[in-house]
Amino acid sequence: MLPKEPSKTSALLDKFASLTTIRDIDLFEFSFMQTLAEMLEVDEISFYKFNSHNAPSSLISYSSDEQSDGFSVLSTENIVVPDEIKHAQEWINSTKKVFTSQKDKKYTTIFPVLGSQSSLAYLSISLNHELSEAENLVVSSLLSISQNFHGLLEENQKDKLTGLLNRKTFDDNIAKIQNILNSGSDKSYDYSGDEKRHDKGGQYWLSIIDIDHFKKINDTFGHVYGDEVLLMLSQVMKNTFRPDDLLFRFGGEEFIVIINVESQQKAAHAFERFRLAIEEFRFPQVGQVTISLGATLIHEQHAIASDIVGRADEALYYAKEHGRNKLFFYEELLAKGIFTEKVEDGDVELF
Repeated sequence: MLPKEPSKTSALLDKFASLTTIRDIDLFEFSFMQTLAEMLEVDEISFYKFNSHNAPSSLISYSSDEQSDGFSVLSTENIVVPDEIKHAQEWINSTKKVFTSQKDKKYTTIFPVLGSQSSLAYLSISLNHELSEAENLVVSSLLSISQNFHGLLEENQKDKLTGLLNRKTFDDNIAKIQNILNSGSDKSYDYSGDEKRHDKGGQYWLSIIDIDHFKKINDTFGHVYGDEVLLMLSQVMKNTFRPDDLLFRFGGEEFIVIINVESQQKAAHAFERFRLAIEEFRFPQVGQVTISLGATLIHEQHAIASDIVGRADEALYYAKEHGRNKLFFYEELLAKGIFTEKVEDGDVELF
């Protein structure tokens, strides 16, 4: 129910206005959900995000039930899409209208939210009464505003040429991963400091990727073909890695991938699959292009992004010095004694 008192209405409008000061997409989505929940005094509110393959990628949900933990966040594997959302998808696709249903004196309205790259999200609102025409209009209008602002945030976080995440978003993503690792595999914390559930387990592995002899490509074929190599490599990267993996253009011909898997063996399999995909790909005019990769584990003891990248970069340098078109893990090279880590300052020496 929308507030009738002018003071409450003004406070909510101020809160929505404050959302436009946020520059982090995850924080914006969470804050937007929280504001809607307060405004409508909902029983339940859920935000289901689907990737371009129509597979669920994340879920933010809130329940006013005293038995619940309030807001919770899930990702990919642990998301169970209810039949109601599936029915809503079919209804919205065929009618282009919002979906409404009633069960056990609970009224649910599901709104479509258009995302980037043909992905979709669905906002589900459950109340003890049916949304009025005015409430529907307010929610739809606020969603339109949020979608436009969300689009601006996404554009600001993407590399203009490749569409991958850009370098300035890297530190923020590392900080989020460190937050998950430091708080345990089954917990993280929301942006106000309150505990919420989070399902991320496994290990986070980072690989820095460099195109072999890229300067020679630019010198031989020109920068237009060099840019085409960067663009096509990014497309192969998107097709090779999972929708939830973090893909960055780190600068020039360098890229970074962060994946969440159970072991180094699985990380090696994922990175090797990409290396082979590039080796086998034929770039127009240029022909074969290869890449070198250096990888490392992200763990809670190394919270500084530059330290993590530095370890991966040492492994990358070793790959470059030993034939290129290869993948090396920092941890393996350290265990073999090829690298020596100085405990006092964290520097690494190569023999």
